[in-house]
Amino acid sequence: MRTAKGVDSVGKQASDNGLGALTAGEKRLIALESLQWCAVNAVYFLGLIGAATYELGGNAFLVAAITLVRNLCNSLANAASGPVIDRIGPRKTALATLYAMLAMSIFMGIVPPSVPTLMFAAVMMGLGGGSINTCTRTYPVYLTRGKAGLARLNGLMVFYSNIAYAAGPIAGGVLAGFFPTRVVFLFMAVCLVGAIRVTWDCRETVTPEREGSGKQKDDKLGMVSGVIEGARVTMRTHDLRLIFVSGFLGFFAFGAFDSLESLFYRDVLAVDVVWMGILSAISGFGMAIGSYIFTKIPARKIDIPLLLATLMFVGIGSMIYVGTNILVVAIAGQFINGLAWGFMEPTQAILVQERTPMTHLGRVMGFVRLGLNSAGVIPLAVAPFLAEAFGVQRVLFGASCIIALVGGFSSIMRSGRLRVRRTQVKE
Repeated sequence: MRTAKGVDSVGKQASDNGLGALTAGEKRLIALESLQWCAVNAVYFLGLIGAATYELGGNAFLVAAITLVRNLCNSLANAASGPVIDRIGPRKTALATLYAMLAMSIFMGIVPPSVPTLMFAAVMMGLGGGSINTCTRTYPVYLTRGKAGLARLNGLMVFYSNIAYAAGPIAGGVLAGFFPTRVVFLFMAVCLVGAIRVTWDCRETVTPEREGSGKQKDDKLGMVSGVIEGARVTMRTHDLRLIFVSGFLGFFAFGAFDSLESLFYRDVLAVDVVWMGILSAISGFGMAIGSYIFTKIPARKIDIPLLLATLMFVGIGSMIYVGTNILVVAIAGQFINGLAWGFMEPTQAILVQERTPMTHLGRVMGFVRLGLNSAGVIPLAVAPFLAEAFGVQRVLFGASCIIALVGGFSSIMRSGRLRVRRTQVKE
């Protein structure tokens, strides 16, 4: 078993060319990410939001409440899982999470949907999703070396998981067309069994050198102290700070989508619940194509400007997506949106992995994910009231504009700062 202090220390030994075939562990991690996204995406759009909107006839406030609970729990799990990963590794953390999600999915597949059961599912999906996402975003550093290896593995994870991201809602939509909506939770259970199987043999091959010992070490890896430590490392590093702040502001606007998107389908596009799965699948196919193109980019070009540019294009795609009541235009917007996400997801993960000491990666990744997911909490609470005053479509279009502006403005500000720095160096 190899030992490493951080991504930088092992990355020097890898070249940008000549990468060998994927290891068994890397293939299992790709399978884990794909299976969990297939399961979660089918259930979120159809078994959770779809059931609340169509089967229970819920309004924006019910959908917002369910989504708010899920996002809060997701943020909590992001933060809590980071220190756990740094203590016991991503494999054991992922297995414990998957078993809990499996139990929830079986229960929800049996009982009829109601507000209490959907709230319970929202809590469990939030906790499980937050934990598993932090695991899969830290896992690559435990399996491969160097920026080129990280770029390939992260890109392939996003590529295959986005095929699953698209396939999940399609499968869920087919099932919802013939059976009660809760059957998608049983589909989730089948996917999770597969995820548990591949994770069981996905053992870490790189271990970090632990800092400290005894009680001092335990204190550093406690949940509260772990979050504080993750925040400290993130905020004292310029690039990590920029990744966090731009992501927080961009994801802030996505909170409106979480509570209003299903109503946009029902009231603006005037389509039934199956189209929630179809349009989500189109976004997933766009992400798969984007992430495939991403795997062809030289590792040296994966940088902060690329991240900010893709955030801007996510906003532009979202503007097209919700800008009209024409289904064909919405399809085009979803595809563009997905294409940009296919670049943004692996870029963000690689930049955090590369710039964080391995001993702190779980805590930093957990804090970054905490920031991204908690960013949508305030819009979730406000969006229903704004929708009542201005309409669902106008609120979603305004949120899309904010996302595009954050990406564009951050990119301009960073370019200006770099020009000033170069000028000072010349002088």
